[in-house]
Amino acid sequence: MVSGSGSAEFDALRNHLLTNREVKREVEFAFSSLLTAANPSDRGLRFLFGNGAEWIMAAASWSAGVLTAPAGHNANGFDLGDLLSQAKGLWSVKASASSSAGDIRLKNFMGDGTNANWTEPTLFVGAYLKGAVLVDPTLHRAVKDKMRHSSDALLLGGGVVKRFAQENPENYVAFDVAINQGGGANDPYAFVKSVITPEHFPVLSKPFLAAAPVATGNLVEEIKKLADLRDQGVLDDESFKKAVDMLTR
Repeated sequence: MVSGSGSAEFDALRNHLLTNREVKREVEFAFSSLLTAANPSDRGLRFLFGNGAEWIMAAASWSAGVLTAPAGHNANGFDLGDLLSQAKGLWSVKASASSSAGDIRLKNFMGDGTNANWTEPTLFVGAYLKGAVLVDPTLHRAVKDKMRHSSDALLLGGGVVKRFAQENPENYVAFDVAINQGGGANDPYAFVKSVITPEHFPVLSKPFLAAAPVATGNLVEEIKKLADLRDQGVLDDESFKKAVDMLTR
């Protein structure tokens, strides 16, 4: 008879998040920061969002003692790739910032997908779940039976995962996952701007600075908008100062 979630590692992670408020808050803030940096409404950033979610859960697992360095938990100088490989050996992470339970792509495939199968334990993390739930298709056959093939992927309805979480609380841990309100209000070029910053790339950053809206209204309002971008992390202090200098010339 299976006790707990069926995974001792998930049981440890779940207990850690339930009993350590500081770690839970950091996980919640990390997902909020991830959504700002890599909004999945932009197709080009979806991979970054998914990879970031993997790392957030891997870091939480490290904090819980579920993942350790090869030479022990206090060792330094190890390969982070090994750590993520350990995490992927425990479960696959499928993350969503949507508040609605849409279809989840379990696995992409080419061809007719006849041999495609879902076999690995999967940690579903999402705003629609208000947390995370672990599903092992080898143990939870009723969920796997809801899997279906599309033309290029194995799909599972988010509603199936949500019902499983409600009916299996030992497999579920609650925490806030930032909701994607749509990419319209976000700068789709924020990521590349964060890389090609004026202080490090004074030549390459020129098109981004030149493309900034010209101050046509109240100068104070324009500076306030720049301050908001700085506070959101889009501009660092040096970039903020340079942008203000351009406005006030």
